[in-house]
Amino acid sequence: MSTKRPTIAGDHLFSQSGEFDGLIGGDVTVAKGVELVLKGLVNGDLRIESGAVVRLGAMVGGQVFNNGGTLLAA
Repeated sequence: MSTKRPTIAGDHLFSQSGEFDGLIGGDVTVAKGVELVLKGLVNGDLRIESGAVVRLGAMVGGQVFNNGGTLLAA
């Protein structure tokens, strides 16, 4: 049995709090004030803006840039 996961082909900006478990083909930015649980795979870079909280359970193919946010292991 296979489980379908959401796929985003390019870059993505998370501007609302929540959870994402899937594939993102490009870079990810988590906006100020957003709380995000991120699972799955990010092919590009992950940017965490000031005041954002990211619980990271995803593999990141690029670099992680923390611009004043909070990065936690999920």
